[in-house]
Amino acid sequence: MIQVDIDRGRRAQTWPRRWTRLFPLLFLLMMTMQIDKINISFMFVNRPFATQFGLLSSPTRLAFLTGGFLLCYGAFGLLWGPVIQRWGGRRVAVVGMLAWGVVMALHAVSRTYAELAVLRLALGVIEAFAVPLMAWYSAQWLPFGERARGQAAWTVGITVGSIITPLLIEWLLKTVGWQNTFWVSAALPLIPLVYLLALVPETPRQVAGFPAEELEVIEQGTLVRQLDQLRIPTRSESVFHFRDTVRNYRVWLIALIDLGATAGFYGLTTFGPKYLTQVLHFPVTNMSVVISAEAVVGGLGALLLATWSDRVKRRGWFGFGNFLAGALFLSLVLVLPAGLAGACYALASATATAALVIIWSLPHAVAEREAIASTVGLASAVGITLSGLITISMGGIIGAANGNYTPGFLLILLFYLLAAVASGILGAQRY
Repeated sequence: MIQVDIDRGRRAQTWPRRWTRLFPLLFLLMMTMQIDKINISFMFVNRPFATQFGLLSSPTRLAFLTGGFLLCYGAFGLLWGPVIQRWGGRRVAVVGMLAWGVVMALHAVSRTYAELAVLRLALGVIEAFAVPLMAWYSAQWLPFGERARGQAAWTVGITVGSIITPLLIEWLLKTVGWQNTFWVSAALPLIPLVYLLALVPETPRQVAGFPAEELEVIEQGTLVRQLDQLRIPTRSESVFHFRDTVRNYRVWLIALIDLGATAGFYGLTTFGPKYLTQVLHFPVTNMSVVISAEAVVGGLGALLLATWSDRVKRRGWFGFGNFLAGALFLSLVLVLPAGLAGACYALASATATAALVIIWSLPHAVAEREAIASTVGLASAVGITLSGLITISMGGIIGAANGNYTPGFLLILLFYLLAAVASGILGAQRY
């Protein structure tokens, strides 16, 4: 008995085993995936790459490479959710990571804009497994009261990837050229794949010697019990099966919040490098620093939001304040001088990153473990697919305005405000 008490005391002073196993996987997967998602945005300012693919003066072509990726990323997220629930997250993760590496390798040998565009669409189809997969693993490995921090683990991965990408891609383009830059990107999926195969099975019950008290904590955190504790009088409208997903308007509100964040992040990431260098006249190195600083602020914001919202189990109001701040900063970008406008641009984009932890912890408040992958898949399908259309529309709007970015940024501002309204509705309902 004394030895058991000593062992429990030691565990209380260290990170729980569920964290030390799961968090590195979520972090590594999303960090490497983020580099491959946005690397192309920083190649647009590289003249050999832009000349090869006819991107020097075509905002519409530029927008489609990101927007088309998002269309597939969102639409196929809806399909990956049921596949994960049927075949299991680990099996889908292995297949997805291998396919992702192959597609990135094909980028290196592409020679025409059409080939590059098809590969970006294919990358979106494959990488769409990530969001429902993260929700699946969070639901299998974490109790309800730690789900926001679970999202923070991969949000920080996105943040670190966003910090690394502009600096890494700028250095690789100067050092080895754009083709070899894609070869480096093709090797990145091997990092999370090796970790997954070595240390993270489908559930913690499959880990030899996993602490019994941790398993009890994880498995007793059902949604029904949490709704009772929070005294939310809407249990009958919560998602317990996939058929309930499309009937629950709260899932659609979460999709609208995701739309605001994703449209903001990818709209600003796609056009930000050119805006900062061509309109605000930042040197390429300064542009990279601004983008990296945005990622740092967004990551810190995500950590704070995750910690606070897990403590109070209220995520909606945090999203409301976050998106209002983003709308304010984006408005200031359009009226302030270059230096201050660059800082506000970074802050406006940072709010989109910080919002991710709110977006992907909210589904855990309306769906049980059995339906979480499909719930998140539906919300992301709506939000990310529409954000792809918005990004493509931004290219057309900016092109029609002869390179004036103001109408495009105002479109993002509109969706920030809509996301704030959706967050406020959920906040008022105590979610």
